Amino acid sequence: MLLGLTLALATAGYAMGADLSGSDWRPSFLSASDLPARDHMVIRFDANGTLSGNGGCNLFHGAYNVAGNHIQIGPIASTRKGCPGLIQSETAFFASLRAATSFSQDGDTLTLFDAGGAKLAEFLRSN
Repeated sequence: MLLGLTLALATAGYAMGADLSGSDWRPSFLSASDLPARDHMVIRFDANGTLSGNGGCNLFHGAYNVAGNHIQIGPIASTRKGCPGLIQSETAFFASLRAATSFSQDGDTLTLFDAGGAKLAEFLRSN
């Protein structure tokens, strides 16, 4: 499955690529779904412009490009396993990434927002 994702990132005057790269980010909040009790969701931004992770059921990977305060992610390729009880939250996870147009970062917390400024997802740095 391929998902084209674009995120526009609002920062406090600096590009976030260096802050995001090399870190694993785990969601602590998704506006469109409850997070499963045993959450395996994670996204990792690598310094070489690639990303990878686990949507809770399926592994995914792709590319991202940072230019100023914007980031373009995708396309993303993922496995296609079916995991009862996890597909709804995984779908919400990918949908939040697709709908995000801006973010804020406060220490180890990364928050994604849609074009209207609504909070879509919040991630905690796990390493």
